[in-house]
Amino acid sequence: MTAFLLTGRRLLFFILLLLPHFVFAGGFSRPTTEPQGITAKILGGSQAKSGDWPWMVALLMKSSEPDTYQDQYCSGVLIDSSWVLTAAHCVEGRSPGDIEVAVGIYDLKSFSGPRIAVQTIHMHPGYNTTILTNDIALIELQQPSAQPTITLYSGRSRENMPADLLGVTLTALGWGWADGPAGFYYPEKLRQVDLPVVDQGICNNIYHVSLLSSQICAGYYEGKDVCNGDSGGPVVTMIDGEWVHTGLVSYGMNCKIYNGWYGVYTRTSAFVDFIRGYVPTARFTSQNIGLPWLLLLTKP
Repeated sequence: MTAFLLTGRRLLFFILLLLPHFVFAGGFSRPTTEPQGITAKILGGSQAKSGDWPWMVALLMKSSEPDTYQDQYCSGVLIDSSWVLTAAHCVEGRSPGDIEVAVGIYDLKSFSGPRIAVQTIHMHPGYNTTILTNDIALIELQQPSAQPTITLYSGRSRENMPADLLGVTLTALGWGWADGPAGFYYPEKLRQVDLPVVDQGICNNIYHVSLLSSQICAGYYEGKDVCNGDSGGPVVTMIDGEWVHTGLVSYGMNCKIYNGWYGVYTRTSAFVDFIRGYVPTARFTSQNIGLPWLLLLTKP
């Protein structure tokens, strides 16, 4: 696993969630395909339904012998026909020629759609590789996708969803490590898990950091979590009658050791200006503005 050391802080290793399918940490021996009778799951979650998340994206390492299952290493979402939103640590140190993108993908083994080449990569200028703040990036595709795009949470909504999302249940999506009776393995089909947003103080105590307002702490003490391979993937919730992107997977602790724990997510609403600067056509939630003067047109 890739570990990060917090310079000038208490010794702590952050276990990143971006390992490709063919890398196994700690010398564990486990199948890389789904065991018979086992439902793939993010820790404590369930297998998603095909077609439920049409804007879901798999980031693939470009290879001479393409294998979507083996090549997937991170996730993202389609926010415009030619733009993907993901985590900065998923593209850090990579050039456009290193990555291909599968849009609207559900089953890594049976996917027959195109592997779209990347035109440009834009990491947030404030991204800190040591403590993973501003962990967000945009990928421009060489050719547009016809798949539906997802709406992004601006911090405002018609139903007045709390801007900090505290207490709101988010659904995380990805193809990362799954837990089964035979151990951890990488599933073929997309899966999901519901995680509540909790007070940032919980993650501050776990990771010995002070989370920024641009970060979300979510999850449970144990049993439910995202895991290796889920990085950059979305956490979504229902807002104003549709599924909306509220954040993306940034970092967490070793899934096997902790059996799921609270994780840290990049908050979408903190990066509206960054996203609009490159993708002005991206859709964001909005809040209706009342027009009191219209009352003048009604009869008393």
